[in-house]
Amino acid sequence: MSIRIEFPPALMTRELAAYYLSMSVRDIDLLRQQGHLTPAGDTKRVKFPKKDLDAYVDGLPERRSA
Repeated sequence: MSIRIEFPPALMTRELAAYYLSMSVRDIDLLRQQGHLTPAGDTKRVKFPKKDLDAYVDGLPERRSA
């Protein structure tokens, strides 16, 4: 018997963050330039904390249908 545990990573690369937010990598780069997302970690590769990505989504205005 094997146990399989799945959970999102605490830090996400630009590509994974883009997928997670249903955006392009270019959109992620723009959000970073605008100060909406700040990378974290101690590696050369840019990574974003999942909690920050979730906070960005939580701060988006609701879209009302016309």
